[in-house]
This record gives sequence, structure tokens and C-alpha cells, in this order.
Amino acid sequence: MLDIVQTRSEVHRDLRLGTQARLRELVRDHGDEVALFSAHDPWELDRYR
Repeated sequence: MLDIVQTRSEVHRDLRLGTQARLRELVRDHGDEVALFSAHDPWELDRYR
């Protein structure tokens, strides 16, 4: 379902895909130092406030 939402709401596909790739690299290389979360999810965001 998320793929459909992202594809339909994207403005610049290449930028979106590039950002996702960079975030995946960040977690892969520094996952023990950073926490990746979606600020669009209010419950998940609250956990990091």
C-alpha cells in the first residue's frame, strides 16, 4: 500500500528514490548510531520526542 501512496504523491521520482537509497545506506552503515523514523507517523514521532 505504501508503494502506491508514494508513487501517486511523488513530485520528483528520481529525488525520492535517491533519498530512499541514501537513507538505506545510512542505516546500513550507521544503524547503531542513528534511528530512522517517519515524522509523518504521529505515534512513531512521539516515541522520539
